[in-house]
Amino acid sequence: MAQLPAALIPSPGGRGMATDAPGRLASSIAQSWALFAALVDDLDLDAPTRAKGLTAREIVIPLGAWPANRPLAQLLDEARRGVVGDHDQSALVEAVRARYSDAPDHDVREAVRRQGEEMESFLYGAAVDELGALPVASMLGTLPVVTFLHAATYPLATASLDLESAGAHAPDALLDNGLVGLTDIIGALAARQRLTASVSAVTPTVTVGTGAADGAWATRLLDDPEADVGPGVRGSARLLLEVTAGRADVPGAYRRGELGVEDLGGLLALAPIVEQVPGIPGRAALLTAIRASQALGSVFRLFGRR
Repeated sequence: MAQLPAALIPSPGGRGMATDAPGRLASSIAQSWALFAALVDDLDLDAPTRAKGLTAREIVIPLGAWPANRPLAQLLDEARRGVVGDHDQSALVEAVRARYSDAPDHDVREAVRRQGEEMESFLYGAAVDELGALPVASMLGTLPVVTFLHAATYPLATASLDLESAGAHAPDALLDNGLVGLTDIIGALAARQRLTASVSAVTPTVTVGTGAADGAWATRLLDDPEADVGPGVRGSARLLLEVTAGRADVPGAYRRGELGVEDLGGLLALAPIVEQVPGIPGRAALLTAIRASQALGSVFRLFGRR
C-alpha cells in the first residue's frame, strides 16, 4: 500500500464511504433525491433535452419508483437471496420508459419523490445494518447494496445536467454528491479486482478520493488543500461530470486550463477495471486512449455509462 496516499489507505475490509462516513453517505443519497425531486417539480416534462433526443419525461421516468422498475423492496429481496452478477439496466430503462410513457405528469413526479422517500427510509432504518453490506447484482456487476444506492447519485447528477436545456438548474450539492458517488464506485470496482490504486477529484466545492488495496477500498472527503491526493483530476464538479458523460470538449478544457490531471501514470493502475465492467471497450483500446490527449475522458467515461 506504499503507493497510496496516506489519506486514502483503506482499513481492512473497508467498503468505501459505507465504512468511512456512513452518515455522510446516507445524507448525500437522501439529499440528492430530494433535490432532484424539487428540480422535476417545476419542469416541463415534454420539453426536449440534449440527451440523445430524449424529452425530459423520458429522462425522468426511469428514475422513478415504479412497480416494474426493480423497486427497492425487490433489490433487497434479491440481496437476501444472493442474486449477484450483472444486471441489464439498459434493457430495464427502455422497458420502463415504454411502459410508463403515458403516465400523467403528477404520477411521474410522485414516482421520483417516492423513490427518494423509500431510499431514505431504508438508509435511516434498522434494516440497513442487516442488508446494507450484502452483495447484489448491478449494471457494474456485484456491489454491496449501500454502495449500489450511493452510485445512483451519479445518474441523478448527470440527468440534472441533461435537463438544464429543458429549463432545469442543477444545484451544486446535487453535482457534488454525484461526483462523490462516482468516486466511491471507482474504488469499489478497483477493490473487486484487488487492485492497489487511487484516484482523486479536486474541485472548488469538494475534494474526494478513493484508494483500493487488498480487496478493500476507502472513499474520503479530503479537506486539507495541502494533503497528498495522489493521481487525480482537477476541475469543476460540473465539468468532471460532463467529461464522464461524454459531453465535454476535453482537449479544449485542457487548453483553457479548466481541466487538469495529476500523475497520469498513476491513473493507469485503474485500467484493468475495464476487464470486468460490462459493456465497455477492451483494455487495449483503453490504454491507447489513456496515452492520447483525451486520456481523462477515456478513463472516466468508463464509469459514466447510463
